This record gives sequence, structure tokens and C-alpha cells, in this order.
Amino acid sequence: MTWFYELPAQVSLPLFVGGFVIASLGILLGLRPIVKRLSGDREEWDRVLGYAIASFGLFYGILLALVAVSVYQNFTTVQNDVLTETSTLTALYRDVSGFAPDQAAPLQDALRQYVHIVITRDWPLQMQDIVPDEGTASIAEFQRHLLALEPRSQGDQALLGQTIQEFNAFVAARRDRVADAHLALPSLLWAVLWTGAVINAVMLGLIQVKRLPIHIVMAGLIAVYVGLLIYEVASMDHPYSGAIAIGPDDFRLLLTQVMNR
Repeated sequence: MTWFYELPAQVSLPLFVGGFVIASLGILLGLRPIVKRLSGDREEWDRVLGYAIASFGLFYGILLALVAVSVYQNFTTVQNDVLTETSTLTALYRDVSGFAPDQAAPLQDALRQYVHIVITRDWPLQMQDIVPDEGTASIAEFQRHLLALEPRSQGDQALLGQTIQEFNAFVAARRDRVADAHLALPSLLWAVLWTGAVINAVMLGLIQVKRLPIHIVMAGLIAVYVGLLIYEVASMDHPYSGAIAIGPDDFRLLLTQVMNR
């Protein structure tokens, strides 16, 4: 389903929901002749089917709601991880700016190089659900220059200690951000969701409705809503790719507004 995450929302949304509705109505149209033959006692058929639809609708509705909430929480967690990393980078860059120019320059260059790598190399990999490791060299270079600093005053000594603390916070934030590239729903849960969608279409197709247009409108409206829910879950399931994706905008702002590049 890589095509789904490569298309813009204005294309993927109608394609996904439209295909979902067409498939659901196809199931309905295929079941109507069978239902006419099998439903001898209509009163009993409607009563039993009503109980089944009510029970299934409850469980499937709860599952969809819980999954949607879980995926949204994961999405906001990734947003917070990206924001945390850029915030610690901002503080780190401002801290090293407090050293003498000859000491600050290599540290600032390493941070600027790291941000460039995140934007141009890390993000394309994250969009493919690959954990990036492109910025490690820049981080190692920054750490080497930082630990080689020799404080020239008590103020420099205090600033060095604060900078090292901020650097450790940055490394932890980066680890969280790159680990989020693998964040997604388990395939088994997706199988349960799709199985539920098929059962939902079957249940709607088993309802006895004399007039076909009414049956199509009723089932179609429900299929549209279920399709929208599944689309929303699928779009936010991979936070770095798709129509609803987290991009490197915060890093670009950091580069232009703080690092002046």
C-alpha cells in the first residue's frame, strides 16, 4: 500500500473511500438474491439479524474508536518528539554561542551540518519507515569538540557543564525521534479491522429491504463513514509519511531563525 502514502489527500481520500464504498455495495448486491431465497420467515430473520447487527456494531465501533484514539495519540507523541529535539537543539546552539568565537565556531558548524542532514537525508528515510543514522557523524564531531574545550574562566566552566547537560538531552530526544520511524499498528490488528469491515458490509447486505435504492443509500452512508474512519487511521498510522504527515518544518525554522542559514 505504498501508493496510499505517496498520493496527496485530495487524491487518496476519494480513491480510498470510493473504493471502500464500491466494494461494500458490491457485497450488498451479491447477497440480495441469496437473502431472498434464504429468508423464509421474515419476522424471525429480522429479529435474529437485528441482534447480530447490534452486537457486532457495538464491538466493531468500540474497536474502531479505540484504534483511532491510539493512532492519534501516537501521532501527537511523534510531533512532541520532533518539537523536543528542535527545542533542545535551539538551547544547545544558544549555549555554545556563549563560548569564545574560536571555540564556538566548530560546535555551531557541527550543529548546522546535523540539521541539514536531518532535513535532506533523515526525513526521506523516515518516510519509508527506515530508522535513519545519517546524523551520527555530525553528533560525534560535535561531542569531540565539546569535550575538548578548555574553560577559560569560571563562567566558561559553568557554561560547559550546562552545555553537556543540554547535549545529553538532545541525544535522548534524537533517539526518540528516529525510533518513531517504526511506529505503526501491528499487522494482526489491521487484519482484525479489515475483517470487521467485511463483516459489516455482509451484515448490511443481509438486511431485507424491498426497494434497492433505499438499501444502497443506507448501506452506502454507513460505508462512507467506516471508510473515512479507516482512512484516518491508515493516514496517521505512519506519522512521517502519507497525506497527514509530520515534516521537517521545525528543523527548517531552526535553521533559518536560530542558526541564520
